[in-house]
Amino acid sequence: MKWWQGLIVLLMASTFVTGAANAGGSLGAGLHYLRNLGDISDNGINDLSQDSFSLIGSYQMDMRMFKLEGNVEYIFDYVGTGEAMWEPSVYGLVGLGALPLYAGAGIGIGYTNDEWQQNPFYALRAGVNLPLNKIGLDFYATYRFQSDTDLKNLTGEDLDSLTFAGVVRFGM
Repeated sequence: MKWWQGLIVLLMASTFVTGAANAGGSLGAGLHYLRNLGDISDNGINDLSQDSFSLIGSYQMDMRMFKLEGNVEYIFDYVGTGEAMWEPSVYGLVGLGALPLYAGAGIGIGYTNDEWQQNPFYALRAGVNLPLNKIGLDFYATYRFQSDTDLKNLTGEDLDSLTFAGVVRFGM
């Protein structure tokens, strides 16, 4: 991403955040761990890693039982390629009554090496969102379904993964 594209994203995000405080939503920041389920690690051709870590920023709009969430992740070293990746995603979530449990589905796509990935990922998510006054703790797991033609040709595997995240939410 070029510096001016980052500036535009930052300006758009700050405008979005100021309006968000009045819309019944929450902002969040946290850590995300991704584990690819395919055997992409060491096949003699490449040295890919099944593990990736990222920082995650989140905005969640609360509509009582339903929530709409937008995330942006920054993955430091995606699957051991030595390249960073930006990954925006959006989720529709449904709360489970009076319990702090929820489930939902989402879609996202990665941006690395100045280009978008060929295929988006689709995800199923389950979690618990613990409200603690004006701050909340959101812990969740996702199962991501993602195809990648280049990786499939190289290793015979896809990018399906299991992820775990912890997010601190403000303005709940």
